[in-house]
Amino acid sequence: MAKNLVIVESPTKAKTIEKYLGPDYRVLASYGHVRDLPRSDFAIDINGDAALLRYEIPKSSSKHVSAIRKEAKLADHVFLATDLDREGEAIAWHVAEVAGVDTSDSNRVVFAEITRDAILAAFAAPRRIAGHLVDAQQARRAVDRIVGYRLSPTLWRNVASGISAGRVQSVALRLICDREDEIRGFTAQEYWSLHGDFRRDAEPFAAELLSADGLRVTNPKTLSERAEKGTEGRYLLIGDAEQAAALADRSRQVRVWTVTDVTRREIKRSPSPPFTTSTLQQEAERKLGFSASRTMRVAQQLYEGINVGNETVGLITYMRTDSVNVADSALAELSQVVAERHGDKYTLDKPRRYRGKTKGAQEAHEAIRPTSAWRLPGSLVRRLDRDQHALYELIWKRTVATQMTPAVFDSLRADLVGTDAGHAELRYRATGQVLRFDGFMALYIEGSDDDEEGQGTLAGLPNLEDGQQLVLTDVRGEQHFTTPPPRFTGSSLVKVLESEGIGRPSTYASIIQVLISREYVRLEQRRFFPSPLGEVVVAYLKQHFAEVVDVSFTANMEAELDEIAEGNEAWGPVVGQFLAEVDDWIAERKPERPRIPIEGAACPQCGEAMEKVFSGKSRQWFASCHRWPDCKGTMPLDVYGNVTTVEQLHPDDSVACPECGKGMIRRDGRYGPFYGCQDYPNCKGIINVEKRIGFACPKCKQGEGGASAPPGGGDRIGELTERLSRYGKPFYGCNRYPDCDFAMWTQPLAQACPNCGGPLKPPRKNAKHPVAVCAFCEEKVAVDADAPRVVAEEYVPRREEAAV
Repeated sequence: MAKNLVIVESPTKAKTIEKYLGPDYRVLASYGHVRDLPRSDFAIDINGDAALLRYEIPKSSSKHVSAIRKEAKLADHVFLATDLDREGEAIAWHVAEVAGVDTSDSNRVVFAEITRDAILAAFAAPRRIAGHLVDAQQARRAVDRIVGYRLSPTLWRNVASGISAGRVQSVALRLICDREDEIRGFTAQEYWSLHGDFRRDAEPFAAELLSADGLRVTNPKTLSERAEKGTEGRYLLIGDAEQAAALADRSRQVRVWTVTDVTRREIKRSPSPPFTTSTLQQEAERKLGFSASRTMRVAQQLYEGINVGNETVGLITYMRTDSVNVADSALAELSQVVAERHGDKYTLDKPRRYRGKTKGAQEAHEAIRPTSAWRLPGSLVRRLDRDQHALYELIWKRTVATQMTPAVFDSLRADLVGTDAGHAELRYRATGQVLRFDGFMALYIEGSDDDEEGQGTLAGLPNLEDGQQLVLTDVRGEQHFTTPPPRFTGSSLVKVLESEGIGRPSTYASIIQVLISREYVRLEQRRFFPSPLGEVVVAYLKQHFAEVVDVSFTANMEAELDEIAEGNEAWGPVVGQFLAEVDDWIAERKPERPRIPIEGAACPQCGEAMEKVFSGKSRQWFASCHRWPDCKGTMPLDVYGNVTTVEQLHPDDSVACPECGKGMIRRDGRYGPFYGCQDYPNCKGIINVEKRIGFACPKCKQGEGGASAPPGGGDRIGELTERLSRYGKPFYGCNRYPDCDFAMWTQPLAQACPNCGGPLKPPRKNAKHPVAVCAFCEEKVAVDADAPRVVAEEYVPRREEAAV
């Protein structure tokens, strides 16, 4: 029997660590949190400056808690080796509470990587549980609970059932909705730039008009910014083709162009810091297309341990961190790897160190890096799946690049000046940049979002000197239009959350996942679009509880939680004051469903103003007369929220409403496209668009008891369709649900089961002898490793029936 018991969160980590510690140690997994607040009770008690949270052990954790209690009674020592962040500290405390472990003992073990040396060093220096970190986590849980349990019921009463507010995710949702409002309200503005083709001897090059008559040529955005400072008179906006053509003619009148203000300089570009949680999530989306949750899931696997042949070892350090620090031993190893693989000219004389800029960073540990830089990505191809290898390679390259020499560019800038027939000055500017030495860029170049400037290079220029005279061979205008700000991607949203101090590294992925799973937003081509449900939640909170969606209010709360984590503030008064504040809001304010005025829209019945109103049943917006209920006038809204007419929405007369027989309008809903009656909200007829995969339902075909009729007494055989679960995950099920409950989660193969005609589940990845299994009769069928999958096709039931 082992003398020592060690508690970690995951079973994967438990297996890896147990191998390092030997037979005197038994390692058990808590499988995450062992206690939580009850769902059916508020469970927060305030007594003066003291706060108490009433926890319970969920049913899903009861088996694990029993095993921990049993082993803890038999062990001489119990070590709590959960993760090293606040969440891990809280889990350690909860485990100690339920297992009767003395929290005053030095039994807390923390490590940033799962390697033999790191684990043995950590167990040689245990410490006590950090009470201030536990307090900070309890305070965070409490304030989140207060927002959810106090404000959500007001949303149920006034907007729609089953929706909720969240302390952090509501702010993230507001950012997405505000960006959508900016895009909808944006009006593109035309402007022009002027480009001249010059020649020095036989070498052509291009330059752009910099100024005319002493006024700097600019764009509408910069001009607006200068107008706020009162300096717009110094700038020139080329607003149309006529103005551009006039400047082009003036340029052609110049007889002599003279080179002036030549500037040469060497530009060095240094590599980006090693990854933190947020920068890893951003870069993984840019380069790999991974969502934040997918990135964290794969990073967890790499951290907890991978079998690399001769051992099971963690390949990266802990993946929830704000730190950009790298240990001295790792820096030395990185330098050796660079010297051996790239040579001395790419190797630094001394290690490059970075300092973090994240406010309120909670982990004073290391950046995310490989546990050994000698573990090259190429050597692990057969040991990692595709996602694991892609993410490991990204982390490895980024980390190694931090210890490589800078990239060096030769930059040249020169102005070309001439006077037109009216003796007014025109000035063009030529800029060139040439990569002289690639440095770290030989291995890694950071990606960029589409609202940022990238790290590209400029074209080279001929050797220009002050006083040289040039020839203008051609001049041309280029038309531009201002563009609205881009919709958020996962990476750009995480970047804003981090810069504003909203949430923490361990919460970014869950914030985004909550918004998607609750159908407040949808993802299209990796862009976030707010759903009507998300928009009404934000509109309601802005109108009645503006503090909850205020960026600075939420950031200040995060700062208070950081003060608790640092031991500078007690958590009870913070929670008590926040609860009293929220209760005062609810008592003093009279929230009601948002009715948003629509400019320029008149009621079709009485001519009065219209308002944008949300339907809790259909979860869609429509326009209603502001005199409702005295006037029942309504109008539909288009996808941009603008008042329109039924005719402009183009109802499809071939799809008849099942309620009233009128033509229906195609719309996008929470579970995909559907057809809604053109007479909505007076008629609420709906037809869902099916995505059929070409398989009849095998359960319907068999019927109950082996009969050939569908189960449940139906008179037709169902079709298998691709659908979305409430969490946005695709699955394949019978379209006769709930009369038939056949469903499968994996995308089936295109070929049918030879026994029953049902769909085949694809074989395991990298299987030596690929075998597919029927999802209904479980027949095993030999198939090709890359056998094609089904392709779903849209089907509108009543349209097809009408055509028969």
